[in-house]
Amino acid sequence: MSNPKDPRSPPPSPSTSIDEAALARALHGGELTYYYQPKISLINGKICGSEALMRWVRPDGEVILPCNFIPLAESSGFITQLSLGMFPRLVEDLLIIHDYRDEISTSFNLSAQDFRDSAMVDAIRDAITHHQLDPARLEVELTEDSVLHWDNPELRENLRSLVELGVSLGMDDYGTGYASIDTLSQWPFDCVKLDQGLIRRMSGSEKATTIVQASIRMAHQLGMRIVAEGIETSALYDFLLNSGCTHAQGFWLASPLPLEQYLAILGKDQRWSGLPTGLIHMATLDHIHWRQALIAEVIAIAFKGETRDQPIRTHTPELDPHKCRLGRWYYGPGQEFRDHPLFAELETPHFRLHELGEQLLEAANRGIPRNELVGLLRQLTRQSAIVLELLQELESEALLDHLHMAHHAPEPLHERGH
Repeated sequence: MSNPKDPRSPPPSPSTSIDEAALARALHGGELTYYYQPKISLINGKICGSEALMRWVRPDGEVILPCNFIPLAESSGFITQLSLGMFPRLVEDLLIIHDYRDEISTSFNLSAQDFRDSAMVDAIRDAITHHQLDPARLEVELTEDSVLHWDNPELRENLRSLVELGVSLGMDDYGTGYASIDTLSQWPFDCVKLDQGLIRRMSGSEKATTIVQASIRMAHQLGMRIVAEGIETSALYDFLLNSGCTHAQGFWLASPLPLEQYLAILGKDQRWSGLPTGLIHMATLDHIHWRQALIAEVIAIAFKGETRDQPIRTHTPELDPHKCRLGRWYYGPGQEFRDHPLFAELETPHFRLHELGEQLLEAANRGIPRNELVGLLRQLTRQSAIVLELLQELESEALLDHLHMAHHAPEPLHERGH
């Protein structure tokens, strides 16, 4: 029920040998606990949640990391007993966390083996029902490899039941599996977690950087949250912020912390530097895709029946300016820029653009002459140019603001003795 790849580098082996019997004694003897590694929202720069990571704290004070016992639990089949046995401890911690800060989310790692029957889903359902845990604040992380290895009807049904409870499902270690994109299309994941190895390789690999940028864009298009783990430098943080990533986790931001230390930093309510400039760029691309989809829809209506080939359809263009992707950014994460004059100027031309979109579709359905339709299309593209210019100017000025703010970033938590 924890990620064996938690530490930055392989730790020394524990002083005593570990086998299934020793792990069982640790479980029943209360030697296992959770540490919480904060996740930072790259939208507002604040702690938005954490990942619960298991630790084995021996009576002599030795702390054994999960890479030393989770693989054994997986291979021996003890993992489900471990997950079920530790879940009540996790619930106790979550009740404290949520009572203190009810907006904070927590993710925890499970194995696909844990869903071979309904016991794990039943335990989560019971915690939601009897302890009033908010399922929207819970996320289960699974690796793609484990899902593909244990794929069977029971696993699919139990994961479907988990999602129906309102619990999020995140794909851990994205970028290491051989079929990640195909897996995302078949399973109910709503969060992608970029593998820390892939993140670290960006400093010396253009291919890794391209994969990360493409993955962020793909997740955005699918409406999925994306978390980058393994953030160990300010350069990585700034790059991901400017690339449109939404969440970050890593030792440069904060190390895994015992519950009492985690609660202490939640109380500080500190903010990391930077504004989500990358999401402005994403909003720009969203607008371009909306315009392309609208024009394709209009042309398909106007030329209906004149081609034998069935056109490839993408998403239907949203006509409500509050609900399109650009609108959802403007009235959601974009509000971080609400004090900027250029941001305020966006609303009116954006609404006008949607009015033209409605007129175009109505005109195409009425079958107006094509030369008149082309005239309306030209009006649309001119209005689109106004929106794009404002977005690009806002992005440029926000980037300059970010460079200024970067000089006032708070000291990373792991350097403060945590």
